Amino acid sequence: MKKKPHHYMVVDDDPTNNLICEYIIKGSDNTAEFESFLHPEEALLAIEERHRNYDRTETILFLDINMPTMTGWEFLDVFQDYRDQIRNQFKIYILTSSIENFSRQKELYPFVSGFISKPLKKEKLEEIFSENGEETKGENPATNRR
Repeated sequence: MKKKPHHYMVVDDDPTNNLICEYIIKGSDNTAEFESFLHPEEALLAIEERHRNYDRTETILFLDINMPTMTGWEFLDVFQDYRDQIRNQFKIYILTSSIENFSRQKELYPFVSGFISKPLKKEKLEEIFSENGEETKGENPATNRR
């Protein structure tokens, strides 16, 4: 039985970073469904709308911390109030250029799966696949040129 394609969301106010994430994700998972949001509020609305029926495949969400209208921490504060059926559909990774210690935040947001330095790299995405017991879904030859 073939698995449903992965769904990915990137929430970051930097369009260049979103483009890099899309390139890395689609290059590593050619079945990927990809969405990016420049405004965290729009991402939260999309989550509420699209995931309320609990029939989506698992979504891997990459979340920036430093955004002007709503920080990643504020996003997580709203997200943690969603019903378990919605929250359980997500694996959230903080994608940040900061080098600060996140040990306190790990305690506050135990549902966050990890912290990743920007920019997202193919090796890190493959590590996420292996953490979830999966292999890379298919490589795009265009991303493997040397």
